[in-house]
Amino acid sequence: MGTGSVMKGPLHAYDRPGKGRYYTRCGRDGCPIGDSHLISVTNALDMIAKPNLIPAAAKETARAAWQALPLMVATSRQEPEGPCSRLRVAERCGNCRFCITSAIKREHKAAWEAKAELGTRIHAHAHAHVTGRPIPPDPEVAPFIAQYLQFLTDWQVDPARHVEASETTVLSRRHEYAGTGDVWLHLPGFGARGRRGLVLVDIKTSLTKPATAIYPEQELQLAGLRYAESAVLVDDTEVKVPRFAAAAILNLRQTSHALIPLPADKAAHAAFLGTVVAQRHFHERDTKAWVRIDAPAATPTTSPRKAS
Repeated sequence: MGTGSVMKGPLHAYDRPGKGRYYTRCGRDGCPIGDSHLISVTNALDMIAKPNLIPAAAKETARAAWQALPLMVATSRQEPEGPCSRLRVAERCGNCRFCITSAIKREHKAAWEAKAELGTRIHAHAHAHVTGRPIPPDPEVAPFIAQYLQFLTDWQVDPARHVEASETTVLSRRHEYAGTGDVWLHLPGFGARGRRGLVLVDIKTSLTKPATAIYPEQELQLAGLRYAESAVLVDDTEVKVPRFAAAAILNLRQTSHALIPLPADKAAHAAFLGTVVAQRHFHERDTKAWVRIDAPAATPTTSPRKAS
């Protein structure tokens, strides 16, 4: 099939303002922008509540507060809503109570963005390895890639023979979604009689979670990718998504890794499609048009005249 795209971001993906990642329709129908948006798999899955994010955000906020403790004490007598509360972000002083509080409240988002950026770099290096493309060294990424190479060695993967595709855009016109598959590998033990079978592998990275960590929505993500109808190559050639023997999460950590197969079956795909429908519904609704209305004015009633 080929090896997918160079890591410059998923092929045909873009961000719709305020609505997250979408893909343009691509392949045999070209790539019109109009009303032909395909919601990304991960964008659809944002519909699912992730309770683990709440304590994680609280932890980052508490850490930032302790780091800013001297500034918090120094500004504690100031008004909570000082002059900076009425200014644009670029015009704020950065040192008053309001600015310090705002910075602490933003810290968890900054931490998550940094982790996401590291994950993107790890994916880029993993993609470069299996496709044989050069990429500059990255010391922060190196421990994760060492685990990736160990995984490939343990599973006897020869990139020239056993990598079907890497970073490949897949889409479903029928269900109006698209996504990007990290790597499709022919792994031993997944085929008939213990032979190699084609496995859809999605790479996950973390600085803190154990290599065994799995979240329920990851099965739905794999199912969405697994049952998309088409794959689009770098030259916009469109091919049918192959039949996978299995789907799995590959957790990469700095000192360990784990391949964890998930069912990602038709039932999981049906559940995933529910998130696609719900998220697209909300994204296409113009909530600004939802305004209050008042009860109609009462119409005066005239009592009939009594006969004299």
